[in-house]
Amino acid sequence: MNGTLDRAARLARWALVWFAALLLAACAGGSAQVQLAGTYWNVKEVDGQSFKPLKGGRDAHLRLDEKQKRATGYSGVNSFSGSFETSAASLSFGPIAATRRAGPPPAMAFETAFFRALGETKRYRISGETLELLDAEGKARIRLEALPGL
Repeated sequence: MNGTLDRAARLARWALVWFAALLLAACAGGSAQVQLAGTYWNVKEVDGQSFKPLKGGRDAHLRLDEKQKRATGYSGVNSFSGSFETSAASLSFGPIAATRRAGPPPAMAFETAFFRALGETKRYRISGETLELLDAEGKARIRLEALPGL
């Protein structure tokens, strides 16, 4: 009888492992693609330079409102807004209006590079929860990450 209980326990463990593996595979395969518009995109880097918020400051971010065709966000120093156009994998930004606050030279240099890269964006690529804004040559100029729930 003891051997039967050991065999039943092993069989139950294998069934549990199999079920867990099946559940993980189902969750990984069924995840929805993050959408370009309506997502809170946190800026990670511009032209290979990582974003570092000012002490006590907030992260740089970008949001696109598909209905109004408006881009809004924060550059690390100033809030901004402007228009955008998108179709398939193409994306371009119209003129950007920003508040006029000053910050330390490194933050201002990052902001200048960010706005320049937005102006040169022609395409985009989403992979998982990462968005890359690409220029006409296909070079990734801005890398952003989706922040769910914001």
